[in-house]
Amino acid sequence: MKISDIGEFGLIKRLAGGTIFNPNGVIKGIGDDAAVIMTGQDRVLLVSCDMLVDGVHFIYGKIPLFDLGHKAVAVNMSDIAAMGGVPRHVLVSLALPSRFTVEEAEELFNGMKSLLSRRSVNLIGGDTVRSDVFTIDVTILGEALIGSVIMRSGARPGDVVMVTGSLGDSAAGLEILLNDQLSGRVSADDREYLLAAHLTPEPRLDQSSLLVKLGFVTAMMDLSDGLAGDIKHICESSRVGAEIYLDRLPYSQCAARVARMAGKNVVHWALNGGEDYQLLFTVPSGKEEEVIEAFCGAGLGAVTAAGRITDPGCGVRLVGFEEDIKHLAKGFDHFSG
Repeated sequence: MKISDIGEFGLIKRLAGGTIFNPNGVIKGIGDDAAVIMTGQDRVLLVSCDMLVDGVHFIYGKIPLFDLGHKAVAVNMSDIAAMGGVPRHVLVSLALPSRFTVEEAEELFNGMKSLLSRRSVNLIGGDTVRSDVFTIDVTILGEALIGSVIMRSGARPGDVVMVTGSLGDSAAGLEILLNDQLSGRVSADDREYLLAAHLTPEPRLDQSSLLVKLGFVTAMMDLSDGLAGDIKHICESSRVGAEIYLDRLPYSQCAARVARMAGKNVVHWALNGGEDYQLLFTVPSGKEEEVIEAFCGAGLGAVTAAGRITDPGCGVRLVGFEEDIKHLAKGFDHFSG
């Protein structure tokens, strides 16, 4: 059997079985944005890791190394934000081709240090090896109060599905990088905004902190693989279904303009583009306005009610277009055939 026959998440399920050999202290292992480990105090330890591989997650020469360093750290901080936690320490391992210079390595780390210092997160170790494929692997340690951790498994039928910010901006930024036909056609403002969304995403730590303080979020994760795919993870973990309302998807006019120029559908980008690193979360029905008002009052940008949680047998439905929309609900899978 090939991995492509079962996909990335099918592979994870097969490998995850029988991995907890000493359950003492393990609150959550494989299956969420971060593992949750007891510390014997009033706080828990959050642990996650992400790998960025040249040719898969980025293209060497297409992204400034400073920005790549920022992004490598940001995507890990996003996992901690998705659990309602605070990042504390990171370890960074690098697999570097022999062509790499000392100056390039320093520039990569300067990008990491810039974000780490801004968030008061320590870089405490790692590893370096020579490799034909440039790879960055970051492990992050965070913490949260025992009662404030938000997992994927708490959504219930009737809950409202909400997302922070706008979706599809990172995909639009990638389109600008890869589509030479857009050169000179995209306005300077749109280019700057969308490239920043793709190259230097900001982890939604402040938004996460506010949601923890509100105290009624039932499930949460970050949007790394696209809304269409990621909502399925919440549904699977919570054993529920969901409806996503396509006419409520929050996408920027910047992304919409670039989509039109490129002959693409901005709704596809909002659902499947991935790497937006916004927060996808659920709240009890009637609480959505309180969330919106809290975000507005804190100056934390837009937050949108984009769907609702349904009964388990309903699956994930995309509602709002008359034509067949099943092909829209993909999400990113590293091993998809």
